[in-house]
Amino acid sequence: MTIFSIFVLLVAGVIYFVFYSHFFLVAAVEVSGSVRAEEIKDALSNNLAETSKIRYLLGSDNLLFWPPKAMGQIPSSLYWLEDIKIKKDWQQKKIIIEAKERRPWLLWCLQTRTNADNVPRQSAIKKCYWVDEQGVVFSPASEAEGFIVPKVFEEDGRQQLILSQSFYDNPQLVKNTLEIIKQIKKSSLAVNRFLVSNADLQEMETETGKLKLYFSLRFLPQNLNKILIDLAGRLDFPKLEYVDFRVENRIYYK
Repeated sequence: MTIFSIFVLLVAGVIYFVFYSHFFLVAAVEVSGSVRAEEIKDALSNNLAETSKIRYLLGSDNLLFWPPKAMGQIPSSLYWLEDIKIKKDWQQKKIIIEAKERRPWLLWCLQTRTNADNVPRQSAIKKCYWVDEQGVVFSPASEAEGFIVPKVFEEDGRQQLILSQSFYDNPQLVKNTLEIIKQIKKSSLAVNRFLVSNADLQEMETETGKLKLYFSLRFLPQNLNKILIDLAGRLDFPKLEYVDFRVENRIYYK
């Protein structure tokens, strides 16, 4: 037998051992952190097969198909996941997928009036979405009541938000909007409803009792949390009509 023949036999043996033997056969794929296990497994296996010819040939039933470390990027079809990790248990021949779903932090509702000025605000058509703490829109939602989840109502503007993307294209607007809402949540002001009456103006308003607060989304007021705490402690607080933060480094009130 020649050296070449021995080499061919070795290569054939390795190929058979890797691709066809039961040594690398996956016994089970377990998913934790989500009830949408089958959807996650299918999306991951399809994505991994598309990104590597070797993985495509191996197939998802082979332990070598699955990466040894956490995923670097979540497949686009799983945009409702915040994080995902893949682990291999060689002893039990298991693939363990640890998923972390995005959690609702903000409710963003689009409002469109069916008629002109005759229709009151409460009868407007609402289309709502769940937004996570990073500003990513990840699921349609029903309008919620109560003060636990902040709600933003955008009037007479866009017809829909795009799932898997932020509620604004401009990252700075997203950051400022989220931070303003966070600071108000930290204060003692009873506020959970925000209004964007014209998205092009990049402004937002809210109210606590009879007091209205106006914000520009182009910048974040300095020391906002301290200002809100001081505002709530003022003796004339119930008498104020509005506080306007829409001019940078200036505060106007009446």
